[in-house]
Amino acid sequence: MFAASALAVLLVPAATAAPVRVAAPPEAAARAFDRGDYAQAVALARQRLRSLPRDTSARIVLARAEAALGRFEDAYQSFRRVLALQPRNTDALYYLAILAGVLAQTEYDRLFAQAPDSPRAHQLRGDLHVAQERPVEAEAEYKAALEAAPASLDVLIALGDLTRHQSRFEDALGYYGRAAEIAPHNYDVLYGSGVCRSYRQEYPPAIESFHEALRVDPSSAPAHLALGHALLQSGQAAAAVPELETAARLEPRMLQAQYLLGRAYRTLGRTQDAEAAFARVKKLVDGQAQDAAAALEGDPLGQKKQPEALPPPDKP
Repeated sequence: MFAASALAVLLVPAATAAPVRVAAPPEAAARAFDRGDYAQAVALARQRLRSLPRDTSARIVLARAEAALGRFEDAYQSFRRVLALQPRNTDALYYLAILAGVLAQTEYDRLFAQAPDSPRAHQLRGDLHVAQERPVEAEAEYKAALEAAPASLDVLIALGDLTRHQSRFEDALGYYGRAAEIAPHNYDVLYGSGVCRSYRQEYPPAIESFHEALRVDPSSAPAHLALGHALLQSGQAAAAVPELETAARLEPRMLQAQYLLGRAYRTLGRTQDAEAAFARVKKLVDGQAQDAAAALEGDPLGQKKQPEALPPPDKP
């Protein structure tokens, strides 16, 4: 189980941890921890912190010992105190990330045990199936969640996104439409609807959706990209350029933006700019420009699965 394996990592000294170069008390706490005497490690670390509350090494030993004793919430708070003192403490960040996974797994298990047929349990199972790339099982769980909670915005968006990525645009628009009745200004609803319209070559409503999405989140590179693509496809190359340039500025490694910029520049007769954009594409894909361009030509918004070098524009 993830929680068990993650907890085991908390008990192993970090490979990159610097050797403790302090007086005997913190060394004693670390030695107690290493020999598995976690209660003694906690006692010694707390004794040290009463005198030197800003000693982050002692607090990390304390947090790890608390986690080993199953006091996960106390351990979490101890790691957070370290980061309050040293926001870039790599040991605290490392162990906190592991502990967060343990805590999440604990909450998952409690949810499934206490309310296995609840809407949230079905939604969580759907999320897990999506992460495992099992769309059929994910859709079944989301539909079960929606049956129990028909007004769940999260589930409607999840179903919209799932069916959209399967190119089932009519189904996706149905879910997004229901979601829009609940939250008409939700970014995910507006963006998802726009992508569906764009792939159905319904560019005017797609452009309107992307404009609305950008009013909600002006810093969204995917929405600028999608708006630029829809404008370009509808014969508005001049209007597309600033949107694509913004997407490229926000996400310099977004290949779709560079590729579509090249097309837009070429349409406008800006030959040198087009050549520069295509050169950036070639550089980004490290010699795989031909395959990348072919994929982009058929799927410019990253709706279908792209080669590994081509990150889709959708929000993570």
